[in-house]
Amino acid sequence: MAMRSDTIRTRASAENCPIFLVTRILGKRWAILVLQELLASQNPAGAQFGELHRAISWVSPKVLTQRLRELEKEGIVTRVVDASIIPARVHYELTQKGLDFGPILDHMQKWGIKHGGEKTLGCLGDGTSSCSECKY
Repeated sequence: MAMRSDTIRTRASAENCPIFLVTRILGKRWAILVLQELLASQNPAGAQFGELHRAISWVSPKVLTQRLRELEKEGIVTRVVDASIIPARVHYELTQKGLDFGPILDHMQKWGIKHGGEKTLGCLGDGTSSCSECKY
């Protein structure tokens, strides 16, 4: 992917760039971790808010709620309410758009392993190719 040197990039063209779109949606703090947790979820019905919050407990409930709402607005996550149970049970599922991000996370992890050096040892533990913390 080479940049063309014969054109001047405008703000409008940058904002219409597909890479800018991804960073606008997932570049907010903790958004990728929320997505990562949903991708790694063993439950085919998605995850409840409490499960997500336990998995990434350092993220405040307010910020987690904001990220889930933003991901829902972008069509990456679906909020499902089961009203047949009292109180109603809410869980979050990835849409196909969200599931399509899985291979991108795989590539990001490989890049991080290759170029992260000592910084990745805390996550990888024994130096294997999967993270001991996020299980991704």
